[in-house]
Amino acid sequence: MKKGFTLTEVLVMLGVLVLLLGLTAPKFIALVNKAKEGNTKHKLVQVRSAIAAYYGEHQGMYPTDDLSSLIPQYIEKIPQARVPGYPPNSHVSTGTYEQAYTKTGGWAYVNDPSDPHFGDFFVNVDKHDSYGKHWTVQ
Repeated sequence: MKKGFTLTEVLVMLGVLVLLLGLTAPKFIALVNKAKEGNTKHKLVQVRSAIAAYYGEHQGMYPTDDLSSLIPQYIEKIPQARVPGYPPNSHVSTGTYEQAYTKTGGWAYVNDPSDPHFGDFFVNVDKHDSYGKHWTVQ
């Protein structure tokens, strides 16, 4: 008598594996994207804290550069923003709100003292996170 699996048994097993993979892969991808979002939100808070520390030590004035004045005293480096659909990017777009908000990924910082949004730092994307909040209002 031969030992082993028949072709039918192997095909059924492969079908079950494909079905399980098809059911779990989207959940796994969603978890990876949520982890990226959480990491980016944490980095957003870190940079905002560094900007607040700078503000406190400079008589209520925000940085007017591309945030390079924060390095290394307030923050080691500008971290990468990791948002699903955009490549990881640590670039900081600056200027007025309209100039800084290019929606190209990375970060945006309003460094123009005449702009009412002066000092705002946010993720430079035109998307919502997994909770439906727009990235600019995090």
